[in-house]
Amino acid sequence: MYISEPIIEFNNFTFKYYTQSEPTLFNINLKIYPGEKVLILGPSGSGKSTLAHCLNGLIPFAYKGDIEGSLKVKGFDTRDMDIFKLSKYVGTVLQDTDSQFIGLTVGEDIAFALENQNVPQDIMRKRVEEVARMVGMENFLKFSPFELSGGQKQRTTLAGVLVDDVDILLFDEPLANLDPATGKKAIEIIDEIHQNTNKTIIIIEHRIEDVLHRPIDRIIVIHEGRIIAELDPHQLMGSSILSNVGIREPLYISALKYSSVKVSEDMLPGYIWSLKLNSSEKKKVYDWYYLNIDKSGNKDLGKEVYPLLKVKNLSFSYEKKKH
Repeated sequence: MYISEPIIEFNNFTFKYYTQSEPTLFNINLKIYPGEKVLILGPSGSGKSTLAHCLNGLIPFAYKGDIEGSLKVKGFDTRDMDIFKLSKYVGTVLQDTDSQFIGLTVGEDIAFALENQNVPQDIMRKRVEEVARMVGMENFLKFSPFELSGGQKQRTTLAGVLVDDVDILLFDEPLANLDPATGKKAIEIIDEIHQNTNKTIIIIEHRIEDVLHRPIDRIIVIHEGRIIAELDPHQLMGSSILSNVGIREPLYISALKYSSVKVSEDMLPGYIWSLKLNSSEKKKVYDWYYLNIDKSGNKDLGKEVYPLLKVKNLSFSYEKKKH
């Protein structure tokens, strides 16, 4: 039970782009409370990115359309705010980080919002260094953003949002351009920020297994423009909702089902580390694995494994630059 007022509140909210004949979002009712960490999940075309655009002000200020009902952020109806005022409450990290860069260096990019506010140089420098440390970019402040990896670019844009100390952090498909390992690191950084600042975190994503690398308070499932479920991770994994709407389940959930193990909420299946199986269920998984996966029948898990590919002392250069 929540004792505070919602920081975000959709009330019978419907939105239709001017260019479309039918609404993209239908009768959305949703409350998000201060300090929550929420995943908004849905297949491609479900309306989840449109929902994100409503939260950060791109709708209705950049993308025009018809709105019914209301959306309030920190008690203000977004139709009575301009996009600048809304950006003081909601900071967005886009999936295309390249489009979010402003400065010629990482440090300049992070400092952009403070420069617009005429913050004194000494205070600005201290704040930039502080948020750069929060995201592990303190050693890259003089780098060009285009010298960075995908994960480093994302951390730079996140620092640029954090520097303005907004209450709500919105991540619009933050894993879209990241490999699995870098994606997990991104989720770890988001979780650390949530724990250290207690900001309200909203993640728009369909790669649920990667997002559940760290805890989530609630998962909002959107399908065909409607909210069809609002559950915690254990409740969602114990249901058939994901497969019904065409979202790939975490692999460990699929493995359990292939093993004829009935997945239920009381097994705490929301995260792989919380999953509880009894001896009978463990045996089913064990037998399924060696019957269907390891068809060699060799059950010695400690046997030596030889690499398929091995690279040693390899060098290569483009023109005169060595990598």
